[in-house]
Amino acid sequence: MSGRWWSQPFAPEGSAAAEGIVKQLGRPALDPLTVLVREAAQNSWDAHLSEGVVEFGVDVRVLGEHVDAWRQLLLPGPPSDSNVDLDNALRPDAVVLVVSDRNTGGLGGPLRAGERARDEETPDFVQFLRNVGEPSDHQFGGGTYGFGKGIFYRLSQVGAILVDTNTAEGGAAGRRLMGAALGHSWFLGDRRFTGRHWWGHVAPDDIPDPILAGQAGSVAKALGLPGFADGRTGTDIVVLAADLGSTGWESYARERTPAEAATFIASSVLWNLWPKMIPDERGRCMRFVVGVNGSRVPVPEPGSFDELAPFVESLHDVRAGKGVSYSRTVPPRNAGSFALALGAAGEGDTRLVIAAAKPFEGPSHHIARMRVAELVVDYLPGPPHPDNRLSYGGVFKASEDADALFASAEPPTHDDWVAKGLSGSARGVVLGARTFVHKQVDEKLGFGAQAGGSGGRGMGELSALLAGIVPARIGVGRDTDGPGGRGGPSSGEVVGPMVGGSSGSGSSSRRGRKPRLTGIPSLQIHHGHPYLVAPVMVPADVTARIVSADVEVVVEGGGRENEPPLGAALPQVMQWQSVTGIVVVSGRSIHVPAGEESEWYVYATYVPDAVVRFRVSQVTSNAS
Repeated sequence: MSGRWWSQPFAPEGSAAAEGIVKQLGRPALDPLTVLVREAAQNSWDAHLSEGVVEFGVDVRVLGEHVDAWRQLLLPGPPSDSNVDLDNALRPDAVVLVVSDRNTGGLGGPLRAGERARDEETPDFVQFLRNVGEPSDHQFGGGTYGFGKGIFYRLSQVGAILVDTNTAEGGAAGRRLMGAALGHSWFLGDRRFTGRHWWGHVAPDDIPDPILAGQAGSVAKALGLPGFADGRTGTDIVVLAADLGSTGWESYARERTPAEAATFIASSVLWNLWPKMIPDERGRCMRFVVGVNGSRVPVPEPGSFDELAPFVESLHDVRAGKGVSYSRTVPPRNAGSFALALGAAGEGDTRLVIAAAKPFEGPSHHIARMRVAELVVDYLPGPPHPDNRLSYGGVFKASEDADALFASAEPPTHDDWVAKGLSGSARGVVLGARTFVHKQVDEKLGFGAQAGGSGGRGMGELSALLAGIVPARIGVGRDTDGPGGRGGPSSGEVVGPMVGGSSGSGSSSRRGRKPRLTGIPSLQIHHGHPYLVAPVMVPADVTARIVSADVEVVVEGGGRENEPPLGAALPQVMQWQSVTGIVVVSGRSIHVPAGEESEWYVYATYVPDAVVRFRVSQVTSNAS
């Protein structure tokens, strides 16, 4: 069960220094814990088995009373000249991050970098633990050259990790456990060392190898790692002496507690990995758990959050082929697909798990960009919706034909598409995609049509502001009967700056027997689309009735708009729905049987930058 640290000397022909490997990650703008979540999940998804759900978890652990086992196994550490001070790092209050996946293939393939992988075998073990800068072996994988694995070392205050993996290959070499560390290059006498170190079994030829099979299981058990007693395949990566980052305002920043770090990690999962939580046509997806000291708390479904619902709706449309294609006149002819859905701006979800790692401020006006692997690259901002009660979220997904071109535009952390430095098709596709997305947002929301007008977004913003400060007024007028027994609307109104209504009846002169609006209509979002919803009360009656609703645009002075501007949308009543939601009737009219009073909601299409008024009337009254 014993292992020891081995330090790599520079080869006469040259080697990679540890400092350079860590620097390849660059200095990402994202929080390091977010980078960890993104990079680790990409690795896990690339290694998923052909069927089933990939389970991915992050556990934030304090060593506490278990520190003696860690010190006994991992000390003495690498020489202090290399700046890997494990002796000082392994304390009772030290934190380790355990990043786990299951139902993946594990880190299989050869144990040594100079060996050829067998047929249908990928050299994942040596690519992760030994080599640097190899291209991905996974078609449409999330990663590219593997530089992102540097985040595991960067998050460690001593640049050290442990890797425990159970591979699908089976056999004695199926279970492997090995440590690795990146410090600084250093000298022992006149001999120079790279600053790279490995912990494991040092073979007779003085090359470090992983601890295998039963010995690997014994080490994992002694350290309290999850292990693979159930026989499933996957990988556990442990970040030693983890730096959890800080929280709070800049002038009052303090280190995150383990619980705060776990919340932030869960939030990062939601914002960056939500597409992987939605099963594809084959049922493949990822399930995420985040915990502290061995606990397992599932990350909530993304669709349960108002902030993420428009993005989820858009991805469903893209997957179903309902998106708009990014078509080109030269190959690749189809470079991607776009969809957009509306949401309610509101105050936002107050749950910390969605707010902690939110990548932008305020209501969403962003497009989630992603490649075929459906891992969020970034959130491209568009113009805010002119109605400040509304938000929107969309998805742009690269096509299979263009996936490699978008991958070439990504930095090591895969969090942007950068056209600078590209040429040819890659540059054209990446630049064109940004233009395409902005154009689609303008067209979907009507910004393009407003650009040349005199009112445009300004009127929408003004009317939305007024809706919050101008009180509604309620008036009562007379009832009238129109031709053919149709009850004309009364002049009684519930009028607000954006929406209002009135009621009338052709069957009775008594106020109490009229269908009537019972409140101010509201703007609501259903399945990514906005509707104006008006509450209506239909009184009790001994006869059956037909009740109708109308909606109209109100012009200055309170009149009805009879001639809308060219190309302008007109509101339409779409359906009636009982207050219980059980009964739904399409169209502007419903048949109400005799009986007790009933409550309904009338749904009408939303018209931006307009004041609208609802009218309800009783069309007929028949003997029951």
